[in-house]
Amino acid sequence: MTTLTKLTNDFDFLTGHFDVAHRVLQPTGEWKEFTGTCTGRTHFDGGVSIDEARFAGGYGLSLRLYDPADENWTIYWVNSRTGKLQPPVRGKWTDGVATLYGEDDLGDRMVPVRLRWTDITEETAHWEQAYSSDGGETWETNWTMDLTRRTTEPPQLDLPKVTGDFDFFVGSWDVLHRRLVSPLTGSDQWREQSGSTSEAYTLFNGAVCVDEVTLPADGAHGMTVRLYDVAAGAWSIYWISSRRGVLEPPVHGGFGADGIGVLEGPDKHEGRPVDVRFRWTTGDVPVWEQFFSVDDGATWESNWTMTFTRRGV
Repeated sequence: MTTLTKLTNDFDFLTGHFDVAHRVLQPTGEWKEFTGTCTGRTHFDGGVSIDEARFAGGYGLSLRLYDPADENWTIYWVNSRTGKLQPPVRGKWTDGVATLYGEDDLGDRMVPVRLRWTDITEETAHWEQAYSSDGGETWETNWTMDLTRRTTEPPQLDLPKVTGDFDFFVGSWDVLHRRLVSPLTGSDQWREQSGSTSEAYTLFNGAVCVDEVTLPADGAHGMTVRLYDVAAGAWSIYWISSRRGVLEPPVHGGFGADGIGVLEGPDKHEGRPVDVRFRWTTGDVPVWEQFFSVDDGATWESNWTMTFTRRGV
């Protein structure tokens, strides 16, 4: 088991279940009020915070990543209607207040946005969003959330299930790693390692899948966030290392009629541009495999497999 050094507890207060009172500013200048819930958890011993918000008509997901290099947080938002990452905000905590800045996509234009977390207690918290129309000189608050801890899990939403592609992966796993020691060198020397574990769960009733895996050989943990793009009918998969606290370039794709998942995208290996392919086989013992290509996909070299065996079975 790989034990991480705890670098931050900034968002540990969001672990658990909450009732949420929303207020959203309308174009008329009036405020619309409604209620919802959220459930939060952390990964990387506090270095990643995820919460799923539930409200009438849909889900929302906040993904927060702590960068130990500059002690800043990067926060992404995902709406279940699209399944796409929205542009991030970045910032940090000072004197008990988190302030983060970025741009929000309103469809026809981008606007400066500021998010704040304040009034944090063991049972309550306050969040607000503001837009600026003058380049950040002044800000108008347009959405607030007041959170109050609850003792029970929130009820499920009565919404159609969009996909169950990764439902097979929910649970606890022992993981056998097999990695090519020197990819793209012609070497066929592989290293095997056991003693790794993974915990996986879904959100958005299956349209988001998250897992955290221990990587004893690297002295680190890895985390995968999978988002189902509703319009495209495909998955985008992002990798996060506990060493960096940033989203790596995604791969995109899906599962065929044969039940095999294939996803591809561009990346770099040791500074060299590569195309990356992920391949998933399901069943009682799922296997994930990674390939690199340096000839635009004409040929692929396998360099890493993870074989998953369900724990406690």
